[in-house]
Amino acid sequence: MTNDSLVGASVKIDGLDGPVVSTNQLGVAMSGLVAQWLRGLTINAHERLAIGHLWEHGPMTMSEMGARIPLSRAAVTALTDRLEALRYVQRTPDPHDRRRTVLTLTTRPQQLIREFHDEWIADVQHVEQQFSADELRAVERWNSSLRALAHTHASRLRARPDSDLPTAD
Repeated sequence: MTNDSLVGASVKIDGLDGPVVSTNQLGVAMSGLVAQWLRGLTINAHERLAIGHLWEHGPMTMSEMGARIPLSRAAVTALTDRLEALRYVQRTPDPHDRRRTVLTLTTRPQQLIREFHDEWIADVQHVEQQFSADELRAVERWNSSLRALAHTHASRLRARPDSDLPTAD
């Protein structure tokens, strides 16, 4: 069975179906899309995660970034160095505490993926036009709830020490 044959298919996963399964399938499809966007930006998944957090939450200190992604302080510094060299982020002194550095997203990542992004947005808007206002409100509520839930679960997992996480044997 090809990936294309799964589009619109009613599939059960672990006894689940409906919105839970379709949301999981959407997550997999979006991960594939994001992977292709990463190719265009020449960055890895952790770097994409850093850019995503800056995009969603705005400027933050390197310590705040380190609390959001599963990397050591040294790795966050190296990641920031790479993103700064690519001109994707900018470091500035914290105006309230000169000992801290604030990371700010530049416009360059969005400029580089604009072609892909604009085509994506146009297609999403075409899909959106096929839904009623009530359906769109339900989709927005669902997505908002799952986004909040994803942040909650990510925070819980970040708080767990590595020794408590399952590992492949």
